[in-house]
Amino acid sequence: MYKSKRITLRAFTQDDAKYINEIKNDFKALKAFAGRPFPSNLVSEKEWISNMYPPGLMSSIYFVIEENETNNFIGYAVARKIDYLNSNAEVGIIFHKNARGKGFFKEASILFYKYLFSEINLHKVYSFVLVYNDIAIENDKKIGFKVEGIMKEQIYQGGKYHDVYMISLYSDDFYNLHKKD
Repeated sequence: MYKSKRITLRAFTQDDAKYINEIKNDFKALKAFAGRPFPSNLVSEKEWISNMYPPGLMSSIYFVIEENETNNFIGYAVARKIDYLNSNAEVGIIFHKNARGKGFFKEASILFYKYLFSEINLHKVYSFVLVYNDIAIENDKKIGFKVEGIMKEQIYQGGKYHDVYMISLYSDDFYNLHKKD
C-alpha cells in the first residue's frame, strides 16, 4: 500500500468489482476518456479482478484509489504495457462519479507516479487524451505531462473519428516539479 494525506493506493479485491462495474457502465464518462461504451456486469468484473495479478513479471499494475477518511473506493490507477527494457508504460487514472471534482486527481497522480518512477524504475509514462477533453489536458499538464504528438482520427465515437494527443511525463521532469509533494 502507498499512502498520502487523503488517499491510499492498494490492491484490488473482489469487493471492488461493483465499483468497476459502475464506472464501466457510465458510458458518458467513459467516452470522455476514450473508453468503449460496452456494457459490463459484476461477474465479468470479478473475473477481470481475479486475473489482475498473475505470477511473474507483470505487464500491467492496478491500484484502487481509496479515500483514507472513509476507506471508500474512489477510483483506480493503471500502468499497462509496461516495458521493463525501455522503462516506460501507458498510464491512466479514472475516478468513480462520486469522487470526481473533489481534488483527488493531483494527489492520486503524484502518489502513483512516485511509485512507478521510484519502485518500478520507469523513466517515462505516457497516455492518450482526446484533443477536446480540456479538463483532462489541463489536469495532466499540472502534473507535468507534455504533448508529444497527435494521432489523427485515432478514436471512433459517436459515428466519427477523433484525434488524440499522446502525452508523456518523464521521471526527471516529475521530480523537478514535485520536489515538495
